[in-house]
Amino acid sequence: MGNNKYPHVVYIEDETFEDTPPQVFSHVEHQEIDYEEVMVRGLTQVAWERVHVSFHKSKQRFVAHNTIQVKSYWLNSDGADVIFHMIDHFLL
Repeated sequence: MGNNKYPHVVYIEDETFEDTPPQVFSHVEHQEIDYEEVMVRGLTQVAWERVHVSFHKSKQRFVAHNTIQVKSYWLNSDGADVIFHMIDHFLL
């Protein structure tokens, strides 16, 4: 899939809502709430798009996760197209 606008994005895998099993939540009075667990359960209720990226031809391939984060543009600039892809395809 890699193109001139997103050269490091190599494949996009869509997940449909049918792939995500529904979950039922119950609420019990005076129960301590684990907000992290609530957040994770909520995130499993929406469909995700998995984006495969490759930095094999990049000098930054050994620090791919840092490259995607683009903490410093001059050091991690190869990951900028992955961030632009996320911005361009973000849906509310």
